[in-house]
Amino acid sequence: MKRLFLIVFTLVFTASCSTDHGRPIATLVYDRVEMTPSGIGFLISFTSDTDILSLFGPAIGEGMVCALEDDHDFSVGHYLKRSGRGSVRFVDDTTGGHYQSKLIFREAGQSPGEETLLSGKALRDVLIKRASMTCAFRVNTTGNRTYLSNPMLVPTADLVQAIDTP
Repeated sequence: MKRLFLIVFTLVFTASCSTDHGRPIATLVYDRVEMTPSGIGFLISFTSDTDILSLFGPAIGEGMVCALEDDHDFSVGHYLKRSGRGSVRFVDDTTGGHYQSKLIFREAGQSPGEETLLSGKALRDVLIKRASMTCAFRVNTTGNRTYLSNPMLVPTADLVQAIDTP
């Protein structure tokens, strides 16, 4: 009887820690990209059919994540070999507003947590091998599964052009 209680308790407890978020899955539409003034990051502008910054209350982390390779596993704890990550903010303008993500690209090292920044020629060399990169808006919260938007394709030629433009 103790064993049955322990099994039921474990199932109920672990299920409550990862409940379905029940939020609409946002569709993001790429608009444009520009280089940040520092020349290390990019500002990617996009729209969404859902107010992505109001989906949850307090979040452990939220932002954009982009894959520079064919690995599109954006789950928490999974390290992408080459990726871009950044914060997202809403920009209220004359068009009714859009979102903007400030992305910085990284390459994972051999040891867990080891990363180097990808910029300039090194990033350009990675980008010219692909037609696009896949990005998603990700939110980590306590008590819910990780939220991911639908994937958004960003043309890598636009990033290469931003790198090449003085």
